[in-house]
Amino acid sequence: MTSRLARSLSAACCGVVAAAVLAAPADAHTTGIHDNCTNFNKSFPHGVGRKNAVDKTSGTKVTTFKRSNKIYNTAVDHNADLDRDGDKIACEKA
Repeated sequence: MTSRLARSLSAACCGVVAAAVLAAPADAHTTGIHDNCTNFNKSFPHGVGRKNAVDKTSGTKVTTFKRSNKIYNTAVDHNADLDRDGDKIACEKA
């Protein structure tokens, strides 16, 4: 019975290792939309910001961006350059 248990544990261990080896790296995934602001603005013409975000500019503030914490977080997780000025609005434009 001990031998059978050892074989089961060994098989389970190898299965976990094999699954870890077969998994693709996180940075290999891209949808194309997060590559740059040109692509991002095709889907979100005025950008996407967190719900309480305020545009940081010396000119006219953009207020027409889509407000979505989930979309903003996903975009910035894929490409932090989408919000270079750090105002919590990705690719904002009037």
